[in-house]
Amino acid sequence: MNNQIRKATLVWALLGLFVGNVLQAQDQLSLSQAIEMGLSNNFSIQIEKSKKEQAANLNTWGQAGMFPNISFNASPSVSYQDLETDNPFRFGGSQTSSDISPSVQANWVLFDGLNVRMTKGKLALLEEQSGGNAQIIIENTVQAIILAYYTVLLEERRTEVFSNTLNLSRDRYDYVKLKGDLGSAVTFDILRDKNAYLTDSSNYLTQVLNHKNAIRNLNLLLAQPIDKSYQFTDSLAVQETNFSLDELAAAMKSTNSNLRNQYVNLEILQKEIGIARSAIYPRLTFNLSGGNGWNHVELGTPIQTVDGPVSGINTSTLSLSANLTLSFTLYNGGKVKNQIKNARIQEQIGQLQIKDLELTLDNSLISTYDRYNLRQNLNSIAAVNLETADLNLDMGAERYRNGSINSFNYRDLQITYLQTALSYYQSIYNLIESKTELLRLSGGILSEN
Repeated sequence: MNNQIRKATLVWALLGLFVGNVLQAQDQLSLSQAIEMGLSNNFSIQIEKSKKEQAANLNTWGQAGMFPNISFNASPSVSYQDLETDNPFRFGGSQTSSDISPSVQANWVLFDGLNVRMTKGKLALLEEQSGGNAQIIIENTVQAIILAYYTVLLEERRTEVFSNTLNLSRDRYDYVKLKGDLGSAVTFDILRDKNAYLTDSSNYLTQVLNHKNAIRNLNLLLAQPIDKSYQFTDSLAVQETNFSLDELAAAMKSTNSNLRNQYVNLEILQKEIGIARSAIYPRLTFNLSGGNGWNHVELGTPIQTVDGPVSGINTSTLSLSANLTLSFTLYNGGKVKNQIKNARIQEQIGQLQIKDLELTLDNSLISTYDRYNLRQNLNSIAAVNLETADLNLDMGAERYRNGSINSFNYRDLQITYLQTALSYYQSIYNLIESKTELLRLSGGILSEN
């Protein structure tokens, strides 16, 4: 039994030495630095920025169809034929013909029922919507980084609490062992305190892993090596703010990114109605084409002319044409009418989605606001409760040593302190979580950080 305890003590000593050496080589990291690092490196943000750049590339008049389409074509060909004929007016023998016909075609839509302008407006709104999506991702990522950072601090405080509890259990176990050596403690008391010490050792080791996992989750958001370690310079504390529900609601209506993006989506749906209606109007298209063709025929049997024998014939053709095309759909089975109806129905759906989102946001805001106020009170109670539990534990340690209370009573005080301390630090984190959510809902999470 003594060997087991000595091994456990050696493990804690080596662990403390290792942690001390690692801390000396760690980078310092504040919450603001973590947010800045996340905004620069987070993969989700980088992906959304790339999508925004794609939308900006598409937002051009050329993409909307304002300018003509110009194409170039060239068609080279070679043919061979061997002709036998009794016709005196037609050449016989073998002939090899080669030609090339390059041409240029231009097509320009002069009028299409304002489809071009409607499409350009839609592309501009799609770019704005893409920027809104990026804003949402950024806000969500900042919120996640804040909570991940404070989760690390929470797990760090929890680790300290478990460590303190473990130290108390070890001291009590050493004390009862000493009493056993002196003959004033029975084996039952020694085994009971040994069991408490080993239980607290297991809890501490589990908590150390929880702390490591919290740091890994933060590194994932920051796009850093998973096992990179830091010295966290901020503390697990929150500056309590007396929010006004009316002010939060007004800010949410005007600046909430999800709501603003939904309004942009409604404008896009309204543009879709205009695009569908453009099919009602006639379409005027200007077409221009030009080309030059060259042909050469090589005769297997030269022919005699006044200028002498000729073995080949060359021809050249120049062509140029221009026309206006006016097209108007008289009937297509009601397709255009149905498309307009569906576009209007989609707009109505968009309006309903806005109302649903507004109601959902109102519910979330009120619930989070009430939860924040509740957690302020709970945090105040937890702080007082911790002071009481800490004082009781100190007094209990003294009474345990002078024999006023037994080991059972002292263990109860120890467990009460453990639970109270964990509850206190959790209450701080819960308050931070509620405040962060209020800031996100009201659109102020970026300005506050």
